[in-house]
Amino acid sequence: MRKSTVIAVTCQLLAAGYLQLVEWVDLFPWNDLSKGNAQEIMDFWLLGGQVLVAVWFAWQKPWLMCLGWTGYAVWFYLQIVSWWQPYLFGNRVVGPNWYFAKTYKFLPQIGQRPTPDAEHVVLQILLLAVLVSGAIAIWKTWTAARQRFQAAD
Repeated sequence: MRKSTVIAVTCQLLAAGYLQLVEWVDLFPWNDLSKGNAQEIMDFWLLGGQVLVAVWFAWQKPWLMCLGWTGYAVWFYLQIVSWWQPYLFGNRVVGPNWYFAKTYKFLPQIGQRPTPDAEHVVLQILLLAVLVSGAIAIWKTWTAARQRFQAAD
């Protein structure tokens, strides 16, 4: 397996492990599980999907790698729309009883807008690492496959 693929798979497994950690282990004030997880089934599906994408990358099949990368890109997009868009542009407000109201935040509060907490910022950094390392691994796998194909001609 190429070094770029090993790095991409490592980033994917780190993101999967981190997500499962913060969804199941009470690390207050990093996360707040005092009201329960409330998305247990989705967490199992996410873990299964993340492991599947890591396997696809390990197989080094470019079209499967692209499919998995697209899933991570959609997830990252949803993180941006859910956290950064309302924080920066104010299209949503939350109150003191908001699910993430008591989690650790290092960014300043802007009115009643949802402030991205540290737990989600770390997740978003991991997702970005998955996307960058995945894009590099896909590119290198794709170009190597193309070179093998051209050499066979």
